[in-house]
Amino acid sequence: MNKIIILSLLLILTGQAAAQETADTLIAKRNVFSSSVYRKGARLNNSMLFDLYAKSKAYDAEKQLKNSRILVPLGAGVSVAGLALSIHALMGTKHTAVIDNVEYTYFKRPVINLLGGVGMMAAGICLMEFGNDKRMQSVDLYNKKKKHDALHTRIGFNEQGLLGLRLSF
Repeated sequence: MNKIIILSLLLILTGQAAAQETADTLIAKRNVFSSSVYRKGARLNNSMLFDLYAKSKAYDAEKQLKNSRILVPLGAGVSVAGLALSIHALMGTKHTAVIDNVEYTYFKRPVINLLGGVGMMAAGICLMEFGNDKRMQSVDLYNKKKKHDALHTRIGFNEQGLLGLRLSF
């Protein structure tokens, strides 16, 4: 009977500790080319994340978020430029040639420009995904910092005068 009471008490306390831990943590949801960060069910924008990181002194997470803010738009721009270069290469330029006094019209489509445009699109997509990875990493760093800051240990004498170790998390 005592084992059941102790076990149920232990389960209740760990459930409360887990509920307290999830109240302050950030949750990142990854989409195809973007990621969103939520706290207590509310979506956070970049300025809210910067304020939160500054208040909790999570400087590593703030650095990762700054890198993410640079890489995602840069990747989108490189992808659009690659798409434009590919379309321009596929449209080609109109040329005419005279062979045996007959005029022929043809389109010159540079393969190098097409391959460069496809490569730029791929590089832009990689930059966007790397920026999203940086955002996810900033959330993980913040959550690790909050978990580390929540752990407090004290060594000393208790009320009965015995030496003890007190952990609070």
